[in-house]
Amino acid sequence: MTYYEIIIKIILSSISGALIGYNREKINRPAGIRTHALLSLGASILTIISITSFYDPIAKVGDPGRIAAQIVSGIGFLGAGTILKNGNKVKGLTTAATLWVSASIGMTFGAGAYFVGISALIITLIILYINKFSKHLNMERTIEITLKDKKDIKEILDIFSKHNNIILKNIDFSQKDDGILYFVLEKPGYMEISKIQKELMYIENIENINIIDDN
Repeated sequence: MTYYEIIIKIILSSISGALIGYNREKINRPAGIRTHALLSLGASILTIISITSFYDPIAKVGDPGRIAAQIVSGIGFLGAGTILKNGNKVKGLTTAATLWVSASIGMTFGAGAYFVGISALIITLIILYINKFSKHLNMERTIEITLKDKKDIKEILDIFSKHNNIILKNIDFSQKDDGILYFVLEKPGYMEISKIQKELMYIENIENINIIDDN
């Protein structure tokens, strides 16, 4: 393996991780461009070391997967740190998956499988950006409301009931310093959710309104 090949591999790995991380960073996920780029780069470097140090291509002896095999299990700990649970809602699963895929793509480039790596990157980006367009369709959405007083729940429900084209599927209340309510709505379109958010802002005891992207 020449120095030129090594440079190409680590550059492709870093760029791939950065492109995937950009999608996550845009929606304020804890793992963004740098995390994904470094993870993909590290996976690529370890794969290169594994191949060059533990395998003799002439004698065809050694185990080139000795180090690389540990990458897969190691990513699990990093991915677990991005998964958060609020009430009955789980966030960060997609980000955990993108970390795992970034490492996989880095390993692929490190092994010299350029076509597989580029194909995997393209498919990953397509899957991630499908979510961007799906937000404009009628889908399930969660509204997080920080509330000072529970007595205003009825007023909130009255606002939801005025919008006949949505279904309130679930309500979850988490009481800490402030009361946080999670309303799961079915089939709220992009314009519909904006109208609801504006109406909720007129309720005096609401401190914060957040539209949760569960990815």
